[in-house]
Formats: sequence, C-alpha cells, structure tokens
Amino acid sequence: MTTTPRRLDRRPSRSIPVGLLGAVVLTAGVLGAWLLGTLLVDGSWPASARSGLDTVGALRLDSAPVLAAAGVLALLGLLMLLAALLPGSSSRSRVLDGDVPGQTVVSRRDLARRVKLRVERVDGVHSARASVSRRRVDVVARTVVDDAESVLRAARTAAEQSVAELRPASTPRTRVRVQRMN
Repeated sequence: MTTTPRRLDRRPSRSIPVGLLGAVVLTAGVLGAWLLGTLLVDGSWPASARSGLDTVGALRLDSAPVLAAAGVLALLGLLMLLAALLPGSSSRSRVLDGDVPGQTVVSRRDLARRVKLRVERVDGVHSARASVSRRRVDVVARTVVDDAESVLRAARTAAEQSVAELRPASTPRTRVRVQRMN
C-alpha cells in the first residue's frame, strides 16, 4: 500500500478512436453475419450482394483497388494506434503547488469562470468573456466607458491577480482586450 495520493490531473481516455473502431467492427460483423446466415439458409449468397462478392472475389492481391484499400486501412490503423498511445491534453491545471503531498487542480472552465467574474467586477466593465488554454488566458471585456485605456489596465490587473492567487504550476500568459459598446 502506498501513501502517495493519486494524480488528479490525469490525461483523458481515448474514447473517440475506440468508438470509431467499435463502429467499424460492428458494421463488418453485422454484414458478415447477414452474408453467412443467408448462405447457410439458402445455400447461395444473397442476390443483392452477389455481384459485389463476385467482383471482390475476382480481384487479385496485387491489383490497385486492393493495394489502395490496404494502404488506407494501414494508415487508419496507424492513426488510431498513435491516438491511443499519445496522451491527450489535460482539462485541468495544477494549482496551489507546495510541499504537501497531493495535488490541487482546477478545471480550465472553472478558471475561466473565475477570471470572468473578477473582470466583470471592475468599474466600467459591462460584461466579460474568458477562455483558458494550456498557455494563455484570453479575456474580452466589453465597456461603455469612453476612456477604454483605464478599463483595459484595471481589467488586465484583475485578470492577472485572479490567476496569480491560485499559483498555477505553469503560469499562463494573460491577454486582455476591451471592446467598446455603443
């Protein structure tokens, strides 16, 4: 038994490649079961699939359609393998780093909401919109004030303080823009 707590900023699972592979395999399985079931019951291939099966059966392995299909399947397999092996980006950021074992994390959406609410409290800001990526915090503050420069400085300070209070493990750059409303 270990006393080290589990990581909270783990990478997301790769459910999209697995879902795509599952859909392809399920479709192939249903098609194969239908063809085999019809062959066993009637003793011949289904009439709607007979011409396609004859065409596929007549192809040689060195023909262009077979080689193109093999290349496409190999490329799709390689892409799915890379998607499964390479971890996705985490949707959470580590904050409040210190000597205490364990982690404190906050989702990027919650960090954006925190910055947005802090910027909306600035005098002269009518509304704000914030988004957080791994490297940057983007804030757009809307104002009706004629002197947008002072609103910009106050909004930038509020956004930077909001991020700095959480002491993130990797400090993102803060970009604040002001839009003047009519």
